[in-house]
Amino acid sequence: MDDESDYDDEQESPLSSQGGTGSADGVVDDHKRHARAQHNALERRRRDNIKDMYTSLKDAVPDMQNERASRAVILRRAIEVIEEKQQQRAELQADCDRLRSETAELEREEQ
Repeated sequence: MDDESDYDDEQESPLSSQGGTGSADGVVDDHKRHARAQHNALERRRRDNIKDMYTSLKDAVPDMQNERASRAVILRRAIEVIEEKQQQRAELQADCDRLRSETAELEREEQ
């Protein structure tokens, strides 16, 4: 979507249709223009923030740092990495539990 207004100068915007004809000195129109500009700036910052977060996520995923990828690919690969890490963690936890159990058994046999 474009940062510029979706309305031509001749066309009525939703903001200008809210309260009559406006004032002769243009104060109301200036306020509406300012409000629209503020909204556009906020929306641009929001989109830039989302873009930066996708870039950070892509950089955190192994083997994607120098690759061009769509947002869907970035999310899919991030999910795959997270699932792999969760599986590895579960396996390591099971190994740790098994080793603790074996250690406790050996200590009991030693006594």
